[in-house]
Amino acid sequence: MKRFITLSIVLLTMLGIGNYSYAQEFGTESTMTPQQARRAARAAHRKAEAAQQLKDFQAATECLKNGSFVIEVDQLLFPRGMTKFVSSVTNFVSMNQGNAVIQIATSYINPGPNGLGGITVEGTVSGITMSTDKRGSVFYNFQVQGMMVSASVNIQLLGDGNRATVTIYPNFNNNNITMTGTLVPYNQSDVFQGQTF
Repeated sequence: MKRFITLSIVLLTMLGIGNYSYAQEFGTESTMTPQQARRAARAAHRKAEAAQQLKDFQAATECLKNGSFVIEVDQLLFPRGMTKFVSSVTNFVSMNQGNAVIQIATSYINPGPNGLGGITVEGTVSGITMSTDKRGSVFYNFQVQGMMVSASVNIQLLGDGNRATVTIYPNFNNNNITMTGTLVPYNQSDVFQGQTF
């Protein structure tokens, strides 16, 4: 009987050690507290988010270099500090093949000249400059000249994703407007363009 109990204890001990090694090898047993597990999950999430932001920033920078992009605007910032959230489907700044389009659609009641509650202007791009500061922010500037537009356009892309700030400086008045939105490749944009001038 003693021999049977001793054999049972040895067998159970071996099984316990085997299960522990299996758990260690395959990660099924954790020695972390719930708080440590939450911290580890948050750290992993932040790391994945930072990697995605870097990827988005690099893709947006490449779009600027190629001169083929759309900034899908979701917020307008007016000179006296007023802001307005707008639809990114009908508010945008785009460039492709040497042409730029600027569309603002803020009124859903009055159709405006473009039929979307605002104005859409198109022109030829010239004087493109691109620079990067020591923090990694990208500055992209160009002139756009068309039948109804003559303006300087300044784009700032911070080094933390594909969010961009665009400021438009009309050449014949001081009605500057600043917009923020997401910079995407031209062929991946979902914007809707109204009647162009």
